Amino acid sequence: MSELSDGTRLSDHEIRERLRGHQDGGVISALFETGAIRPGIEAALSLRMDALEDEGKHVDAERLGDVLTYVCDVMDRPPVPNWVNR
Repeated sequence: MSELSDGTRLSDHEIRERLRGHQDGGVISALFETGAIRPGIEAALSLRMDALEDEGKHVDAERLGDVLTYVCDVMDRPPVPNWVNR
């Protein structure tokens, strides 16, 4: 779990839920599907957040910002066994 700025924790399940509508066939999808955190994920999440902000979807952008915090805390990692069941 990753701690958010308000002190709450974000579970792996919540990470997947926040990424569900933002799969890209690349690094975001890899995190969603397997828990793998690969090079380029920070940039991909940032670009998606910017696009959401431009669309006026500030809450969605903030939710992806929480995922970005998680990614920065965890750093690079291979696929996580049983990721979808965690």
